[in-house]
Amino acid sequence: MNAETAQVLEDQDFGPRHTAELIGHADAERTLLNAASGGRLPHAWLFTGPKGIGKATLAFRFARYLFTHLPGGAEGGTSAAGGLFADDEIPAQLPDSLYVDPERPVFHRVASGGHGDLMTVERKLNDRGKLSTQIRVEDVRAAIDFAHLTSSEGGYKVIIVDGAELMNRSSENAFLKILEEPPAHCVIIMVSHNPGRLLPTTRSRCRTLAMKPLTTEQVTDLMTQHMPEVAANEAHELARLSEGSIGRAMSLAAGGGLEIYRDVVNIFASLPNLDGAAVQALATKLSKAGADDAYYSGIELYRWWLSRVVLAASRGADGDVSLSAEEQGIAARVAATSILPIWLARLDQAESLIRSADPLNLDRKQVILSLFLSLA
Repeated sequence: MNAETAQVLEDQDFGPRHTAELIGHADAERTLLNAASGGRLPHAWLFTGPKGIGKATLAFRFARYLFTHLPGGAEGGTSAAGGLFADDEIPAQLPDSLYVDPERPVFHRVASGGHGDLMTVERKLNDRGKLSTQIRVEDVRAAIDFAHLTSSEGGYKVIIVDGAELMNRSSENAFLKILEEPPAHCVIIMVSHNPGRLLPTTRSRCRTLAMKPLTTEQVTDLMTQHMPEVAANEAHELARLSEGSIGRAMSLAAGGGLEIYRDVVNIFASLPNLDGAAVQALATKLSKAGADDAYYSGIELYRWWLSRVVLAASRGADGDVSLSAEEQGIAARVAATSILPIWLARLDQAESLIRSADPLNLDRKQVILSLFLSLA
């Protein structure tokens, strides 16, 4: 999901800090509940899994739970309940869910970014008004200072690092200091869909919580809930293309993903005699000013379809349940036009170009053209 779409969804109360319900991650939630009730809560967590499946939503959900039900810190004391914003009585027995009623003041303060014991570390806008490609070291240092402050409400302090793999080496090395010498009553939650980019030392200092993609049915239900204007059949189709990510499905919906998907499939179907006119038309459409959502949707759908062709070249397309019967036939026929090593090389080259496109400010039309022309 690109930065502009993510901000729009956040503003529409679809964002992780605004979301009260969590679907499809009961096992992960149970792990956190057991840790919180066991008296030895790990000081650092690493939530991993594909992008857009609910990792950040779970992080904010856990933070609200700690603020609501364990305000006295690791010892479970209750003296902190009289803090400045102590609007909740501590229950005699901890609940069996991380759910916090969205009508409670603590929910609103977390959603608005106004809770004194919560800090979020993430990418920020640069001087040109664009989202930075990295998490800056100054933001990490601010989090370190925050961690060592006295709790404003007498309980846990929580630091959420959203997109932890986006820390550069200076940022990550600075953050290691707090992981290696954690302050008391401070819980750090690192959210990452690419934990392999983190230093081994960073990963070793955290308890990893691996989260799974959602089912197609779960994504469809969430689409119906959050984007009721999308027709039921389109919601199901977007869910099929989402690979278990509600974030991806919503991003595709915002970017006209279904229409773009049909264009991408038709271009792949033209191989080995690439339909140059169709490629030019799609590249022009996706590179128009103000078409950010469409561009990123096109990139994701190209990557998705190329990966389907690679799978077909590797083991055949018949078992690919993410494709319709007609699409399986297209993938199998296209895969047969080259050998597997060539398809793998094309996928690797495409990933490299896609990764470098934004940091190098490459011309978007040329990026789209290059991706498709590499298939011919």
